[in-house]
Amino acid sequence: MKNSILLLTCFLFASCAAPTEEINNRTITWDDFEIIQINSEKHYFEEIINPSSIGFNRNKIILTEAWRVPENFPRMHLIDVKDWTYDKPKGKYGKGPLEISDVAHLLKVSGQDEYWVYNLNARKLVRFSTTDSSLLGRNEWKLPKDMPIVRFIENTKEGSFLAIPREGDYILEELDSLGNSLGSYGKWDSIPERPELTSKDIAELNTGWFKGNPEENLFVFATLYRDILKMFDYQTKEFITILGPNLELPLFDLHKTAGPSVFVKPESTYRYRDVVISTDYIFALYGGYSYTEFTQTGKIAEDILVFDHSGNPLWNLKLDRSIIEMVFDENTNQLYGLTVDEDPGIAVFDLPEEILKE
Repeated sequence: MKNSILLLTCFLFASCAAPTEEINNRTITWDDFEIIQINSEKHYFEEIINPSSIGFNRNKIILTEAWRVPENFPRMHLIDVKDWTYDKPKGKYGKGPLEISDVAHLLKVSGQDEYWVYNLNARKLVRFSTTDSSLLGRNEWKLPKDMPIVRFIENTKEGSFLAIPREGDYILEELDSLGNSLGSYGKWDSIPERPELTSKDIAELNTGWFKGNPEENLFVFATLYRDILKMFDYQTKEFITILGPNLELPLFDLHKTAGPSVFVKPESTYRYRDVVISTDYIFALYGGYSYTEFTQTGKIAEDILVFDHSGNPLWNLKLDRSIIEMVFDENTNQLYGLTVDEDPGIAVFDLPEEILKE
């Protein structure tokens, strides 16, 4: 009798656990997406030298300059999307108060004419206004010295921060405004075909991009060298992992050093290049080109894979030009992409009717 009860309990537990595991971990293929071709119009601004990243807040696009741009040039530029005119420069280079030496990440402040800049080398967040004419920030927050170094950081509705640590056992760390840990979330799965890889090696191999939509309580980590999307629901503190379409590992060498140990070969294809979360969808910019191919063709990414907030695959938007990063305008239903051609600018893509009708 006891054995029968035990077997029944195990059966019921397995029946309940299996669907949850299936929902939270899924594998996709290219055939899961409906293909839609979309075209763009490009805007070029001669004031911008070598743009490296794009952000958006209300009616202003924020373009950041690459670190190698001369120090006497501003670190950022604002573009007004209402009439597609150059608005103003932002960000004075320097290591003093309210100055920045690099822009590792842009954080939007919801409902305000402001945005945060994560200055990685100076270990600080600097708040900038989109309305004043000053190159300097308005205020700044220095990360505590004992706080671990983070590569990306996003804010939540509750005022805390979600960060991707450079090192550590967890994918995400939640921190308060003093840098105190509020929680650690998620661990990378081992790779059966490479059992010699340590957790540090796997974290390096799974490097990528981290973006969030605090209003939707949804954050996504998209990996650069593997086809992995990690969707994090801040309310439930649970992940949905999406694998594919390409399940192959990148080509890489492994060298045990005090610093990085994983060195991806230039002939390996880049996978996810960026990710954006709108009110209704997740837009994942997919590469598919290697560094070697980029140097020969100038192409980075020409596909945007669209998912709903539950991680279900919907559409593959085929772009008419290559972009490296993107943002989404909820008011106009347009995607703005940073181009990588000889004269880089902003490509404007209108969402197709098929998506707007959903």
